[in-house]
Amino acid sequence: MHNRNWKLIYGSYAGLEKKAIELINREMGALILRDPGRYTIHVLPLEQAAEAEIDRNAVVVGLYDEIPLLSRFVAPEEIPEGGYLVKAVDNPLLPGCKLVLVTAWEGRNLFYGAVDLVDDYFALAAPEHGPVKLYDEALDGPMPDYYSASAPAIQTRSVFTWGHPINDYRDYIENMARLRLNQLIIWNDFPPLNAADLVAYAHEYGIQVIWGFAWGWSRDCASADMDSLEALAEDIIALYQKKYSRVPGDGIYFQSFTELAADRIGDRLVADAVAELVNAVSRRLLAEKPGLLIQFGLHATSVKDHLEFIAQVDSRVEIMWEDCGIFPYGYDPFARDEEEFRKAVEFTDKIIHLREQGRVSMLYKGFMTLDWVGDRFVHQAGPFILGGNPGPLAEHDRALLTPAWRHLQSGWLQNGDAVHAMTRHILASGRRVTLGMAGQFAGGIWFPEALCAQILWDAAESYERILRKVTNRRSVTMA
Repeated sequence: MHNRNWKLIYGSYAGLEKKAIELINREMGALILRDPGRYTIHVLPLEQAAEAEIDRNAVVVGLYDEIPLLSRFVAPEEIPEGGYLVKAVDNPLLPGCKLVLVTAWEGRNLFYGAVDLVDDYFALAAPEHGPVKLYDEALDGPMPDYYSASAPAIQTRSVFTWGHPINDYRDYIENMARLRLNQLIIWNDFPPLNAADLVAYAHEYGIQVIWGFAWGWSRDCASADMDSLEALAEDIIALYQKKYSRVPGDGIYFQSFTELAADRIGDRLVADAVAELVNAVSRRLLAEKPGLLIQFGLHATSVKDHLEFIAQVDSRVEIMWEDCGIFPYGYDPFARDEEEFRKAVEFTDKIIHLREQGRVSMLYKGFMTLDWVGDRFVHQAGPFILGGNPGPLAEHDRALLTPAWRHLQSGWLQNGDAVHAMTRHILASGRRVTLGMAGQFAGGIWFPEALCAQILWDAAESYERILRKVTNRRSVTMA
């Protein structure tokens, strides 16, 4: 099998189907369109299914009900609900050639199937010569059979990040989509000027954008005035109406004065005060804009012993829990203590059963963060263009942060199974779940991020299989 004996057959070149086709075309092209060391240019043929002939090895990508050819090789029940199917078989019509089918019922899942093809099947197909696996020869053949029918156990797979470290929002969103993440929470001191552009690009990949801002969260939470909650509520509503009510997006996220080790500010319980504030503000916002998605970023450290107050938070507000114990909730991926992990599991169960309505939502940590020490962290001085600095600035930051990612990667290699165990435990509750990652992920697809994303996609897989799959991906940066 010669590696240029391939064509790509597609159904529709629009929407997320177009994104899927472009991803496959780019990744296949990287493998077959050039001869090493020679200026020889080749082109991968693309043909619409209605006019295509299968006269060579072919990848067929499209929605199941739009390409009649697919029904000859795939039964509709093979495609999982909310998921995709990737199937590679010997072509019965053309001996010696391979037929690779990528299909789903809707565009976003078709794109996720394309990701499976280029990241997992191509890695599996790479030939081995003794201990050496030659990824650049993945399409030289012969190609193995393959079957991957996959759908996410967690419907909302989220990222919380800060706006100003993102140098290239298009690259950032493309990397999120490739990791099959579908919600982006961006914290800013000011809404970015190009918010509409970013949201539109995220929506092209089926990713929600949630804008984060402060509800009484200051640089020192302990300085919050517990006697002025009514005035604070008025300020928050005025801020929303002035700066966020007309910003395109899919919801808002806030943090308040809970990022404390102590459970009181002065004589007032933090849990009591924050529940009062959140309910006062949220009810007015929801009266003004019914259906508004409101996420409450709640640090467990200050409220963990007074959950009866948090149970009173309006059920329409999604509580996004942080700092619920040791890794994967904590910042240090090297932290491993069986007793502390047991306590984190017990606290997780309390959260799961705290409110009968709404989602159970939590953020994992152990990733790159900002450096808040001394003068190395600077708050945004005003409105800005988010993610408008690709090129040299992005390369500078990537080079600077690679050693730090290498350190974090070591911790995830040692203790990533704790993330897997916690995720499985949460899913066993049967509740609707949002799970996400909190960190600074600009500059590529880093191994800890990719490992966590795969766990969020399919925690039912064994940890060993997940680890092997992620480490084999060409798209993942092993720092």
